[in-house]
Amino acid sequence: MTQYGYGRFQEVYTGLEFERLNNAVGPTGGQILMKNGQRPSSIGIVHCVGSRDVNFHEYCSRVCCMYALKYGHLIKEKVGHDTKVVNFYIDMRCFGKGYEEFYRRLQEEGVTFIRGRPGEITDEALSPAEEGKLVIISEDTLLGKRLRVPVDMVVLCTAMEARQNAPDVARIFGISQGGDGFFLEEHPKLGPMSTATDGIFLAGSCQGPKDIPDAVSMLPAPRVRPWPSPRAARWKSPRPPPGSIPRSVPGARPVSSSAPIRPSSLMNARGSRK
Repeated sequence: MTQYGYGRFQEVYTGLEFERLNNAVGPTGGQILMKNGQRPSSIGIVHCVGSRDVNFHEYCSRVCCMYALKYGHLIKEKVGHDTKVVNFYIDMRCFGKGYEEFYRRLQEEGVTFIRGRPGEITDEALSPAEEGKLVIISEDTLLGKRLRVPVDMVVLCTAMEARQNAPDVARIFGISQGGDGFFLEEHPKLGPMSTATDGIFLAGSCQGPKDIPDAVSMLPAPRVRPWPSPRAARWKSPRPPPGSIPRSVPGARPVSSSAPIRPSSLMNARGSRK
């Protein structure tokens, strides 16, 4: 996506690169610094870069909204509460437990949210306030206005996609792939972690975009499923052994399979007249 200037502008980072910048063992020791060694005074975070886009990936990557909120909180905490943080989003999908509360907390901390997908990031200044800045050109769909937002740094929340060697892995193990390139389960409800090949199970984001809690929750499932998949299972009703007494019939006696059954005994057992 060349319109966002990644690879052309030094201060445009992907989400993984910004995560590395925040890490204590990263190149800056966990400090958020620009390439010139100074602290940024304003940072723009662009959501859904490559996700929910008919030109790239139509699916939602699920994790972008929440780690964008985490970045906004870390910027306010590490750089300073006076740092301007602007989020450009399509829809905020805070679906997990406590996620919506964290979203409101970021709003109270002063993080700005603009509903609209940026069309371009440029370094061409049209006013003195834009000199030496990266300018995010976008539209606020709630206000119906075209915006030019100057910032020092831009973070792109890029999409999660299947690995390039996923077709080779699928061919070796006999696994099906969906239209998005991720591995396909046997059945969405009856076999959400089973595959078309018995003994091969899916866990984690190889099946689709997932956050850490969802991926970790899938790990114990293959260990507790030693039986065949629902497609190959053949269940048979158990038969009682010969001579056994059903507990539901009071006063019943074991009957030998070789002994003949007299009609009179059946009539007496049913309470008919002798």
